[in-house]
Order: sequence, then structure tokens, then C-alpha cells
Amino acid sequence: MKLKLFCNYCNSPIETEFIEGKDRQVCKNCGEIYYENPLPVASVIVANHKHELLLVKRARQPFKDMWCFPIGFAEVGESIEDAATRELKEEAGIDGRIIQIIDVDSHKNPIYGELLIVSFEAEKIGGEEHAGDDASDCGYFPAMNLPKLAFDSQEKSFEKYLRLKRDTWNISDSFEKFFQETTEQDSFTTHDLISDGLMDVIELNAEKIAGLWINDILTNPSTSFYRSYNEKELLSTAILIVGQLKAWIKGAKGDVEFKNFCLDLGVRTSRQGISLQELISSLSILKKHIFRFTYSQGLWHNLADIYRVFELGERLVHFFDKVVYYVINGYVDNYRKAKS
Repeated sequence: MKLKLFCNYCNSPIETEFIEGKDRQVCKNCGEIYYENPLPVASVIVANHKHELLLVKRARQPFKDMWCFPIGFAEVGESIEDAATRELKEEAGIDGRIIQIIDVDSHKNPIYGELLIVSFEAEKIGGEEHAGDDASDCGYFPAMNLPKLAFDSQEKSFEKYLRLKRDTWNISDSFEKFFQETTEQDSFTTHDLISDGLMDVIELNAEKIAGLWINDILTNPSTSFYRSYNEKELLSTAILIVGQLKAWIKGAKGDVEFKNFCLDLGVRTSRQGISLQELISSLSILKKHIFRFTYSQGLWHNLADIYRVFELGERLVHFFDKVVYYVINGYVDNYRKAKS
């Protein structure tokens, strides 16, 4: 940082004096104290839909040829947010909208002195990416595989940004995968989603869930026939269905094996004289208790956990829809054979 030599007001020589706890430049003639304040700098992080981050390659010193987020000094008469969007336009060619502040950091630069660096998250709203101003190149890089950034302050803001976005990205990735797989005509399983971990909770508590289900169907008016049913056999059936759920989610079993299990369940139920209505109701009640038990474990304290439980509910709907379809087929086929 360059020191002042003469006073701006009386042209007298500037001296250094210990004032208000630190050395400051002061004019002994007119008493003007020159307070040195940090220069404001705006840095901006932009991600695309693939969670890749926009970087520019520096064309000048310091750190020439290194990559960084668009960054630059705020000018007189503009807000720090305007400085961020201006630098984004000048260095990377795109228009941006500020979403939030990511970090505020102090930094001492050998050329410019004390800096106050404000890092923003922004989204692209227009323009085309191209290098300009102080940049020789620009491009998007995977968030988990960035090159070494030119500025330590940006490394710090990047780490904060990742912590802020991790849950949101996990949710969006899981939702997109779930939507794609469940809408594909030939799709059977949906795995590698963030709700997969809840299957450990369900598996470890399969007997408890089955017990809740039995207590419900033995008192529910829609399943009155089950009151004369053997409870051990009911328990075994419920645990088997929960096991099929885990195998289905994990992709451990194919469609044929799953289909045969459900067809056999329908045949056995038909032979036992249970009405089709009560069978369907009992399966619906089991689905309810799997979801309720998981929800009751308190696994919904943040956004990702809330989505995880919601996603499990959607997967249960998808799973039991298939169960009911195949079970009805087995039930009806056995009924027709018995009548013929």
C-alpha cells in the first residue's frame, strides 16, 4: 500500500502518529487524519444445471493464467451487488441475478492493501459465456473437481457454498433420477436415491412394523376376516413383504421374481377365502404403517431429511401399486380356476 506524502487539503507533509490504538497518517499542520479503509471487492459464483461452476482464467497479474470466480473492485457510485453482476458480465459475458451472500472475508494484498471481499451466489439470466476484460478464457467445471483457485478467499467461499448447496443438489439429483426411472415404461427398480438409507430403518424394525399392522387389521372394520387368521402367519407374511420392498429398492431382485412372489400371495389369499377387498385393504394398511413408523423416528429435522421421508412415501406408492396389481392377478386367476 502506498503511503500519502502530502495533505490533500493544505499540501503539508504527512507524518505517522499513534492514534486510536494504531499508527495512522496525519497532517500536523491542519490535523487531518487519513483513515485507511479496506477496498470493497465483489466475487460471484454461478452454477449451471449440472452443478458445474463458472470460472475465468486470469489474463493479468496477479495470478496470471490461474482460474477464479469472476471478481473485481466495486466502483464509486455502485452497490456491491451491482459490482458483482458487472464483473460477471465483463469477465464471463453473462447477465446474472444475485441470489444470496455466501461469504465476507478480509484479505491483505501486497499491491492493493486491505481488501474486503464479498462473495455472492448468482444465477444466469441471459448472455453467452465468453472471456472478456481481464480474462483469457472461461468455462464450467464440476464442483467436485475444480482447478486450484487463484485466491484463498475464493477457496473459502467455495467451501461455504458447497455446504449451503449440498442438500439442495442431493434432493434435485434424487428427484430427477426417481422421476426418470418411475416414468420409464420398462423401469422396475428405483435405487441410488437419498431415501435408500431409510430402508435400513425399515429392515431393522420389520417385526415392529408388522406388529403395528397386525394390531390394526385385527381391529379394522375393513379387514374383519383377518381376526380369525393365524397371527404368526400374518407376521411372517408382513415381514416377507417388507423384505421384498428392500430387495425392490436395492435392485437385488428382478421383476420376474417379484411378480411371482405377489402372484403366489394372491393365490394363497384366494384359497384362504379372504375377500379381494380385504386383501387390498390389508396391503394399504401395511403401506401406511411402514411410512408412519419411519416418520415417527424423527428423521425429518432438515430439508434433506424432510425430502427423504417424502421420497420414501412416493416409492411406497409405486411399490404397493405393483404389489396390488400382481396380487389381484394371482387372486383372480385362482378364483377363475376354482370356478371352472
